[in-house]
Amino acid sequence: MIKNIPNKMSDKDLMSFIAKVCPRRIDFMYLRMDFQNGCNVGYAFVNFISVEDLLHFTKARLGVKWNMYSSEKVLQMCYANYQGKEALIEKFKNSCIMDEQESYRPKIFYSSGSKQGLPEPFPAPTHLRRKERSSNNRGALYAGNGVRGAGLTVVQ
Repeated sequence: MIKNIPNKMSDKDLMSFIAKVCPRRIDFMYLRMDFQNGCNVGYAFVNFISVEDLLHFTKARLGVKWNMYSSEKVLQMCYANYQGKEALIEKFKNSCIMDEQESYRPKIFYSSGSKQGLPEPFPAPTHLRRKERSSNNRGALYAGNGVRGAGLTVVQ
């Protein structure tokens, strides 16, 4: 989990920021957004393809100021409750977040082969009742305050 992300940063900005250190070396990213003000809430779930990629990014960016958007924030990282691309896909594919605008949704990328690091289609939901429950709890799950759980994702 990546934390302390400047709130004005978009998902595309975060992708570019990561790619400067580890180009095409992540296979999942979800920058959590506050739907009311259109800003991120300061953290993102990011899955690096390999431990070496994670360590390389961490060595280059952990504890360093973002130096953008006039932010004094310092990048922090922690482990999330959900680890790995498959677990993260399973967590979010049945969530109402997948009904939001494209820039607010989790994104997956090919983990290997010639398309490694390029966008991959997100699997369709498999549990419509779970997605329905998620929609009913949307306010509680996606409010802009606090972090529920921990994980290797970037968080504010």
